[in-house]
Amino acid sequence: MIDLTIRGGLVVDGTGALPRRADVGIDDGRVVAVGSVEDDARRTIDGDGRVVAPGFIDVHTHYDAQLFWDPTASPSPLHGVTTVFGGNCGFSLAPAGPEHADYLLRMLARVEGMPLVALQSGIDWTWSSFGEWLGRLDGAVGVNAGFLVGHSTLRRTVMGEAADGSATEDQLTRLEDALHGALAEGAMGFSTSQAPTHNDGDGRPVPSRFADRSELERLATVVGDHPGTTVEMIVPGCLNGFTDDEVALLTSMSVRSGRPVNWNVLAATAANPEGTASQLAASTAAESAGGRVVALTL
Repeated sequence: MIDLTIRGGLVVDGTGALPRRADVGIDDGRVVAVGSVEDDARRTIDGDGRVVAPGFIDVHTHYDAQLFWDPTASPSPLHGVTTVFGGNCGFSLAPAGPEHADYLLRMLARVEGMPLVALQSGIDWTWSSFGEWLGRLDGAVGVNAGFLVGHSTLRRTVMGEAADGSATEDQLTRLEDALHGALAEGAMGFSTSQAPTHNDGDGRPVPSRFADRSELERLATVVGDHPGTTVEMIVPGCLNGFTDDEVALLTSMSVRSGRPVNWNVLAATAANPEGTASQLAASTAAESAGGRVVALTL
């Protein structure tokens, strides 16, 4: 006897296969059968007229802070999301220690529209490493959650107030070491932003905007040493159309890391099919060079 059977639903399994009518059998928290399930079940759900699908993965969220006071990541589960990725756009809460809390919280409040009073009241900031940050959430949230290392946070951690300038060779080495450490402790990848709209709580460019291409590529190479990771980027052309240099950077980041690079965001509309095709050409260019560049979309 299995725990649960969902009978007669329209199964969309996420593989790209056509939807099909099928039963789904679940036992001990795992799908054990899809098709005609003959085993008796402790509980049966009539799936007729409903779509049965795996939980959706939202790869671009900013739930890093909210999970401290809302472990359900609402309202995402109401829309079928069971896995979320935070730490996007170069903004994460770790590996920075408490001495950087004021700066980073004010940055998040400005860039992501999070109420500063909620951030200050809902986070006690008792960690000083990525592993300690993950430990605070482990077993305490109702969704599967993974987090990227934010470039602005990484720079602030390593460079302090000097993060609003170019990195020296010593600082670059320390940035690499800090990224290695965070990825080894469970970070799922690296994120960065060059977007001109991303400013900190003082109205200055966020730290990642001061990084040059060499720094970005060196950090991408670090990511490549850690299996199962990814890279997320925003460059000015994500909104206005990529330049050749931006396509070359996206491609280089993927090739050097050996990982997919996803960018935010492709606003695909029927009114501008040429623009959509032009943006997607970045993926073709990356593929021809041995990389993989993936557009996120609304």
